[in-house]
Amino acid sequence: MASTYTDYPNDTTKFNFITEKLFTLSKKRSNETKLINNYLCDLNKLDYRYVTISNNDMVHLLIKQLCAVAPPEETALVQNICKLLSSLIQNNAQVQEEVFTCSREWILNVLESALPIVHSDILLALKSILINQKFDINRYLKLLFGNGRVLKKYLSPSNTQWSENHYHAVSCLEGILLNEHNGTSVEQEFVHAIKDIVLNIVSSSLYLNNDKLYQAKILSSCLRILHVITVNKLLPHSIDFTGEILGVVQAFLFYGVKEYPSVKPQLLRPAVMNLPEQVHVIPKSKNLKNHKAKPKKTPGRKSNAEVKNNVVPECKSVNIHSSDSDASDGESNNYIYAESKVRLEAVRLLQVLVENSQSREIFGFWPQIVATGSRNDARVLTRSILKESVSKVKQNMLSTLTELLIDAKSFLMHAEDTCQTSFITFFGTVCLMIKELHFTLALVLNCDKNVAVLTHALKCATALIHGTPYARLKTGLATKLMRNCGPYIFHKDPTVRVAALSTFEAIASSDPITPEILGILAKQSAVSIESEQLHLNISVSDNTEKESEEKKEEEEVDIEDLKINTINEYEDKLLKGTDISFLIRVSLQNISNKMMNTPVRLQSLKLIGRMAFSTGTLVFPHVELIATTLTAVIENTEIQVILHACRVLEIMAGCLLKTDCENSDALVFWNIVFEPMTLLLQHPQMILKEAACDCLGSINPIVFTQLSRQKTVLIITVLFGAVHDEESAVRAAGLRALGMLVTLPALKEETGFLMDLADMVCLTADDKNLGVRIKGVWALANLCDCLSNEKNYNEIEPLPLEVLLPKLYQVGIKASKDSDKVKCNAVRALGSILHLCPDKHILSDTSAGLEALINCATLGNDMKVRWNACRALGLVLSNNPDNILQPSWR
Repeated sequence: MASTYTDYPNDTTKFNFITEKLFTLSKKRSNETKLINNYLCDLNKLDYRYVTISNNDMVHLLIKQLCAVAPPEETALVQNICKLLSSLIQNNAQVQEEVFTCSREWILNVLESALPIVHSDILLALKSILINQKFDINRYLKLLFGNGRVLKKYLSPSNTQWSENHYHAVSCLEGILLNEHNGTSVEQEFVHAIKDIVLNIVSSSLYLNNDKLYQAKILSSCLRILHVITVNKLLPHSIDFTGEILGVVQAFLFYGVKEYPSVKPQLLRPAVMNLPEQVHVIPKSKNLKNHKAKPKKTPGRKSNAEVKNNVVPECKSVNIHSSDSDASDGESNNYIYAESKVRLEAVRLLQVLVENSQSREIFGFWPQIVATGSRNDARVLTRSILKESVSKVKQNMLSTLTELLIDAKSFLMHAEDTCQTSFITFFGTVCLMIKELHFTLALVLNCDKNVAVLTHALKCATALIHGTPYARLKTGLATKLMRNCGPYIFHKDPTVRVAALSTFEAIASSDPITPEILGILAKQSAVSIESEQLHLNISVSDNTEKESEEKKEEEEVDIEDLKINTINEYEDKLLKGTDISFLIRVSLQNISNKMMNTPVRLQSLKLIGRMAFSTGTLVFPHVELIATTLTAVIENTEIQVILHACRVLEIMAGCLLKTDCENSDALVFWNIVFEPMTLLLQHPQMILKEAACDCLGSINPIVFTQLSRQKTVLIITVLFGAVHDEESAVRAAGLRALGMLVTLPALKEETGFLMDLADMVCLTADDKNLGVRIKGVWALANLCDCLSNEKNYNEIEPLPLEVLLPKLYQVGIKASKDSDKVKCNAVRALGSILHLCPDKHILSDTSAGLEALINCATLGNDMKVRWNACRALGLVLSNNPDNILQPSWR
């Protein structure tokens, strides 16, 4: 008895058996259509994810023969062949170019001649070919888009209802743009044609009495096509193109929202703005380090890397057995879900447009697309966020708004709160938009409870705070927003906690710190944790919850009620009865709790560091508690927590060094910090030793004089040891710290230290690492400045200049030929050395030093090098130059 394919156990064996039978049947001249159809039905039931094709040649011949024996009038046969082609192509079957050419031509023929009932399967096969196969697409498009073609008919809006065929036809356009087609791009003629077709469809959708499900699917596909055109820059960028895309976004951000009826997309025009250019601002503090910081974004175009990282990858193939299929996924049959997909694609389209446009250009459209500041019924992003009911869509909206706020920071800083007049200035309009943004985010944080939405809303609030000039606006704006951010520092989800703490770090970064912001940061009481958590776990209305929340804010509870179980007994005693800021209390609680999520602890450390730098009056009165907590954390085993704690201590040390804080605060701080920092230099982790060097280099000069001789010698010894470390970063940090210590009055009189530092600088002058050479020459310049300033003091033990200066001189000459970052300090050193030199015979050839200074002053593009060289020349010429320079110097 002959076996059948049902006797074979797996899909691969079944496939091989059926294809052999089909191959034999398709070669016959007799009419075996019914039997061929049966075999094709069995092939289409297989799961091609688990099929391994062993005989490619036979499959190639089979496809060619099936295309030859299948006339357009054989509806069932055409359907089954199209399904087979789709399955093979989507699962990356190796098919020869000749075979695909044959199948493409066959699809074109049957699409024009077959009955409409099979057009859906034909278009699916066509879409699979367009997406997955590489060929000369432009020649094929001329045939597809020719006059009278069926595909063109399905892409032209008419009085008939949208159907599955229309949807697959639009999907074919998407496939055309997704494929690379052997490196040949689609000609702009066809891209323009596709864009016009899509814009025609979205504009006509308002007037058609359509099936809601297919209408939403087609609109989603149209928006994805515009997404692909935008992100791949298939058309030249222009204001008109931006206005067209934003008009579509504005129309479909509210698709399916009851209060907003459908409207026809309109071309938007930007507002004419005469905004000042961005002013370069020197960073407030170089000590606020972030070892994984992203490159700073400019208000121009994004880099290719940024754009690429933000593009949502498109899936090229969808298996018929996958639950992601539009036809098989039950959720997509719900038109409400389909409508939310339209809004999602609209906001994604807005995001890629923002990423690929200049921030100045996009900001001109803000009053039409982001926030108006005046009309509650405006079709803008802020209103869509409040009206959106689907959390995934709302997340994308908030993410896009965050991107817009980051890009617009340099423009938002010009906002100005003006009195109501008949004419509102542009800066007043910006102020109104900022107020609307604050209101929107406050309401989202007040009403939403989805963790992902809250996280995005808090990140968006952080971006808004960074861009808002609170000093130029009326008070109360920051208070209302932070009132809604505050409860989330207790949220059970660590991601939300981190985002909430980030908002307070942002408000502490404001410049200047207004009385309102200082009041927010200085707040000494909070509602109980239980009531805050209750607020986070219930659904609230717009009005009643606002009133109850304001009442909660007015309630003040002492710190004893916060149940601080994670701080040790000594710290717990210090907390009670003090006027310490509540934010600092919570941060210290998070930092001390070893069971707390690491990102929460790190963000708490960053918040304390920022408050120490910006609002020292809130931090340094409690320096003993904070320093004790941070040094206790240094014993923790988590490297990142230790590192961030060291950075906070470094910031505090720098503030105590530069400001007029009481000496007692600095002395208390260093008595606590001294031993842990010196011990940290023995840690095996390079990055921690580097942080310890940075901290020790920032010691207060008055404190240094009050330390015991043993401790001062220990500091110098461990830093000299760091300069011999195997890691270049530690060597550089050690040299930097020594370069800072040499400026202390107490060490300027230490001849032994100065000589040892000179030897160390000469030793590191040939270091292979550029960073070490930069810090070494910087320390050399500081040393030479010190020697130059102190040369007239007779009570100081004289230095053997005839031995010391020649060595330093040679190092300076060599460094003046290094990179610009080395040169800028090398010329400082050379100027001081020539100024110090009592006799030109000590330095064998002073003309080399003069020539190096002149070259650095006249050549090159680095202004810092030229400025320092000119200053050094002035110093040399001010002190009897005939005694130290060659006679030809004039």
